[in-house]
Amino acid sequence: MTSCRGDSGQAMNVVAMAVGFFVWYTCSNWVSALSYDASFSHWWLNRSGAVVVATIVLCIVLWRVEIPDRAARVLDWAFAVCYAAAMLMLSAAGADEALLGMLVAALVLFAGAQVWMVARWGSRYGRSSTSDVAKALLLAIVLVAAAKAVTTFLPEPATMTCMLLLPFLSAGMLVFHRTNIGCEAPVDLWFTKRSLVPFSRIIVAMAVFFYIWSILNMALKQNTGHYSFGTAATPSFTLASQAILLVFCVSVYWWVFVRRGHMDITVVWRFAYVLMAFALFMLTVLGMAQLIQAFTGAAIVIAKMFLWLGLANVALHSAYKPFMVFCPGMLLYSIPDWLGRSTASFFGLTSFDSVLVSALLVVSVVMVAFFLPSRSPDVQLLLSDLNGTERPSGPEVDVIDGRCAAVGEQRGLSKREIEIMQYLCKGRSRPYIAETLYLSENTVRTHSRRIYAKLDIHNRQELLDLVSGDR
Repeated sequence: MTSCRGDSGQAMNVVAMAVGFFVWYTCSNWVSALSYDASFSHWWLNRSGAVVVATIVLCIVLWRVEIPDRAARVLDWAFAVCYAAAMLMLSAAGADEALLGMLVAALVLFAGAQVWMVARWGSRYGRSSTSDVAKALLLAIVLVAAAKAVTTFLPEPATMTCMLLLPFLSAGMLVFHRTNIGCEAPVDLWFTKRSLVPFSRIIVAMAVFFYIWSILNMALKQNTGHYSFGTAATPSFTLASQAILLVFCVSVYWWVFVRRGHMDITVVWRFAYVLMAFALFMLTVLGMAQLIQAFTGAAIVIAKMFLWLGLANVALHSAYKPFMVFCPGMLLYSIPDWLGRSTASFFGLTSFDSVLVSALLVVSVVMVAFFLPSRSPDVQLLLSDLNGTERPSGPEVDVIDGRCAAVGEQRGLSKREIEIMQYLCKGRSRPYIAETLYLSENTVRTHSRRIYAKLDIHNRQELLDLVSGDR
């Protein structure tokens, strides 16, 4: 997607989107911390449950009602007020049974404001290039890490004051982020309802991750808000978690935007699962609950970041309105989180025995081994813009296939080798080809070597030159 804006306008849009994710994540965690005690006392009552209901209601409303831009801007500030009011009410209500009605009202206000924020920022993310979205989310994680590091040493009232201001910051940044209607280049539509089938494995992996994390977060009081809310949380381990995030952001930025390396969505989710599995292992062996904060605290931020990045890419390359991608897409997090918190509360899990922790560890390993290696074409397309391997379409595909077939028949390639050569010329990776053709990666690698040998070439660029007639 191209833009009519200059570099300064593009940079401002990236910063604005970063603030949007940062505010959404930080305020959500703070509300979780404020409502922890009440949620544990009432298994059915937690912030994610309210968000699920609000998401369904808002999707129905937005599907039927077109809200003018001016009215939407007014609602931005109105919901910012609701957000701040919800946090004040939660702080006042606490776990007092006499104030249960106030607590429920506060969660309703929060859920409405939260879902509206997702819908509004989702529309901006879904109309921006994948590169800008990735930069914005990396910057957002840096902001999250910095905010957690600073508020760790602030008294609770000072942190509360900062949290009350954040919703208004988000509303203000929506003013600065401008979409370039009429200035955008057309984009290919890759994703439809049929994409849900190839997405199913990674959707299951996401849901299970969020469910396990939610149980751990609830049972061990590992809230990602102010550390004083969690008995197992300590400033040192909070800072360790932020250090992991900073290293991750720098590494990803260097690899993708400096090194121009390939980013695989399944590799990222494996990394998040490995962080969780390591924490569970240490909890089982050494009983060090603090490591849950350091490693799963970092893992959840990374997981949410790539959930947003995937949703933004689907919104960009589908015919659906962005809010119809982002709002239902966020249910991938909200529903498992609701179920995990409810499970911990219902069974009164205030600590873990070795059997339960070992079971969760086994589940994590199984997800990494059997669900996350999904390399279907649709899954690979989630980050294809970022990797510079967009799906070719139309006459271009026919030309590539025809030239490959002609060269292959002339040089004595087999039917399978010609098929693999066609994918190589379209920029497809060996894992992608293996998944598409139901082959092992080793088989694809062997065929690739034979193709290069028969054509007397040494790399993909020489293959492209040969097929295009430049060699």
